[in-house]
Amino acid sequence: MPLCDTPRDTPRDPARDVPGSRRPARVLVGLLAALTAAGGSLALAGPAAAESQVTITDSSGASVTEVVAGATVTVAGTGFQSVQGGAGGIYVTFGWVADEAGGTWRPTAGGATGEDYLYAPDAEGAENKGYQRYVAFPGSGTAAAANGGVVAADGTWATELMIPAAQFEAFDRAGNPAPVDCAQVQCGVITVGAHGVKNATNETFTPVTFAAAVPADVPSEDATDPATDSATDAATDAATEPATDAATADTDAPAVTEAAAPDSAPAEEDSAQRTFVLSLVGGLLTIGALIAVGIVRAKRRRAAEEEAARQEAQTGATPSQDAAPDDSADPDLR
Repeated sequence: MPLCDTPRDTPRDPARDVPGSRRPARVLVGLLAALTAAGGSLALAGPAAAESQVTITDSSGASVTEVVAGATVTVAGTGFQSVQGGAGGIYVTFGWVADEAGGTWRPTAGGATGEDYLYAPDAEGAENKGYQRYVAFPGSGTAAAANGGVVAADGTWATELMIPAAQFEAFDRAGNPAPVDCAQVQCGVITVGAHGVKNATNETFTPVTFAAAVPADVPSEDATDPATDSATDAATDAATEPATDAATADTDAPAVTEAAAPDSAPAEEDSAQRTFVLSLVGGLLTIGALIAVGIVRAKRRRAAEEEAARQEAQTGATPSQDAAPDDSADPDLR
């Protein structure tokens, strides 16, 4: 008798006689655990990380969508990509973009400056007029030239920007003057990758409007007599100067728009996500029930095969095919 054979009088291990008898149950249990973990991860993940966004605030710190020519605002970004030691950074400018909704103005979508977007020109140095800012990546070789700060590791940044006149002159691709009238086209704050480095995450356009111009004081029809006594002139100047200063202050003060109504989009998104999670959990429970039924059936079949194997070991008889249990007779397995 070969050494590898099992003696007839020695009971055989039923698990060895049924190749892979334990494997289906293990596979099913592993699959159920993986699906449950995936569902839990989706349920706890919450909304996806927000895309890059830009906010504009006035000198009081209030968020504004209406600006005044010549005013300095604070432009802040969140969700931007920060590349440690990366070349370039972000250019922050004020201007106009073509196809705002479609996004074809973006450099990563083939858009080109002077053609698909125009901005108020300015020098690139730190002492420019403030119409253009350069926010560098942390550790960039050109960080020393940044006049708008550095992008933090978490993708946030903030810089001051001067608002140009509502009508300004930009330049097209050929370097020719290209007038922009913000009363006729939508203007706003533009961010793109600096130094020719294209980065879709850092390309944004934040639209704004210009506050209505305050009418200038209408001069009196009575001309001043050149022969008027100098003391009278001095008294008149002293009386009118505070009023003039107040009017100028009112004109220069940045306008604050009313708070926008809360956007219902986040609530709708949360509701849709909850519906999705509930549907997923229901599906997982159904799959779990089916898997449990499969496991019970596998255990019963294995028990029957083990019993048949033991009987074969004791009597030497070949197990009958009828020894397998009839699953259909069990109401729990229908």
